[in-house]
Amino acid sequence: MTHDQRSAPYAIAWLLVIATSAGAAQGLPSARPADLGLSSEALARIAPALQAYVDSGKLAGMVAFIARHGKVGYVQAIGSANIESKTPMRTDGVFRIYSMTKPVIAVAIMKLVDQGAVKLDDPVAKFLPAFASTKVYAGGPSSNPTLRNPNRPITIEHLLAHSSGLTYGFFGQTPVDSIYRRSNLLDNSRTVRQFADSIAKLPLVFSPGDAWTYSMSIDVLGAVVEVASKRTLDRYLDEEVFAPLGMRETAFRITPAMEGRIPVLYSRGPDGRLRAAAQLVGAQYQPTSVFLGGGGGLLSTPADYLRFAQMLLNGGELDGRRILSQESVASMMRNHLPAALTPIDSPMIGHSGYGYGLAGAVLVDSAHAPLPGSTGVYRWWGLMGTFFWVDPKADLIGMVWTQFNTGRVYPIEQDFQRLVYAAIQR
Repeated sequence: MTHDQRSAPYAIAWLLVIATSAGAAQGLPSARPADLGLSSEALARIAPALQAYVDSGKLAGMVAFIARHGKVGYVQAIGSANIESKTPMRTDGVFRIYSMTKPVIAVAIMKLVDQGAVKLDDPVAKFLPAFASTKVYAGGPSSNPTLRNPNRPITIEHLLAHSSGLTYGFFGQTPVDSIYRRSNLLDNSRTVRQFADSIAKLPLVFSPGDAWTYSMSIDVLGAVVEVASKRTLDRYLDEEVFAPLGMRETAFRITPAMEGRIPVLYSRGPDGRLRAAAQLVGAQYQPTSVFLGGGGGLLSTPADYLRFAQMLLNGGELDGRRILSQESVASMMRNHLPAALTPIDSPMIGHSGYGYGLAGAVLVDSAHAPLPGSTGVYRWWGLMGTFFWVDPKADLIGMVWTQFNTGRVYPIEQDFQRLVYAAIQR
C-alpha cells in the first residue's frame, strides 16, 4: 500500500505505532498530534509530498521528524536507504550530517565559555599562536598574492559567526579559494592542531568582522576546544555533550552498532539516474582517520540530533541535566552580525531574512521571509541533505534528512517546512 492510498486517520495511527515501538530511535517521548497542537489531517499530507521525490527518481529516501512541546508528533521514513539492495529507509539510520556538526562544536565552545576557559572576544591566537601572523589578501594572483595585516585579530566570535575572513576553497572563486584548493587542508592523516596551523598560514579573504563568508572556521574551533579543554575533540564531545544528552550514536568514527544502518550517499549521474556517489562510509569515518572535522565530520541519527535540538529549545537542558547556561544558548540563537551584513545574501543560507548566530542562521525578519516561521528561528543544514530548525516561539523542531550530493539541489526542506507550519493549529 502506498502512502497516498492510506486514509489520513490510518496514516497517523500507523505513524504513532511506529513512533512508540521505535523507542530510542525517536529520541524523545511521543504524543498524539492533537495534544501537541498539530492537525493529523495536515500531517497526513507530508508523506505523499516527500514520497513524490522518491517516485520521480530525484531522491532515494528520507526521514522526517516533527517535535513540539518536547514530544515527537510525527516521524516517518520514506523510500530506500539502498536502492540496489531494496533496503528501506529507517528512522534509526545513521547519517553523514556534514555541516550540522557545526552547531555541536558551537555548543562545545559555549560550554567552555560557561566554564571560564574561553571568552567570545578572545583572540584565536591565544589558543593557536600561529594565527598571530595571519595576513589578509590584498591583491595579485593566487600564485604570488599581495598580503597586508588585518585590521583586527580573529576572535572566537568571528569564527563562530563565519566573519573571520577564512573561506572554504570549494565554494568560492576568489584567489584565496584557489590557494585553499591547492593546500589539501582536509587531509585525514593530520591532526586538528596540524590543520589549524596550516590554515593560519593562508591569507584571509577579508579583515575579520568586515564580511560574512561560509568557511572552515568551525574546524579551527575544533582545535581551540582541544587546547582549552586539554582533551581531544572527540573525547570532549563524548564526555561533555553526547553522554549527558544521551546521544549514543553520534561520533566521528563508525562503530559496530552503526553497521547496516548507514544510507548510501547518492548523486545524479550523466543519464539523470541516481547512482552511488561514494563508498557506503568514506575514509574520513574509518578508525584509521586522524582528522576530526569540527566543520562536518560527525555521523549521527535523527533521534540523537533531535535530543540535541531539544536541548537548545529548552535553553540548555534536557531531562533535568544542564548542558549549557541559558545565556550561552541565547547567544547561540541570536544574530551576531552587524546591520550592514544582515540579512545575509548567500546561497549557503538558502532562505531570505536570515542573519547569523553562532554556527547557525537566525531568522531576523519573519515579515519578509518567503517561508513560515517566527523571528528567532535557528537553523542549519548538512551538505548531503540533512536539515533542521528550531522555532522557540512555536516550541517546535523540524527535521528532514536524506543522503544526496548535494542536498540543497531540491527544495525538500522548504516543502517540508511549509507543510509543518500548515499543521499547527494552536
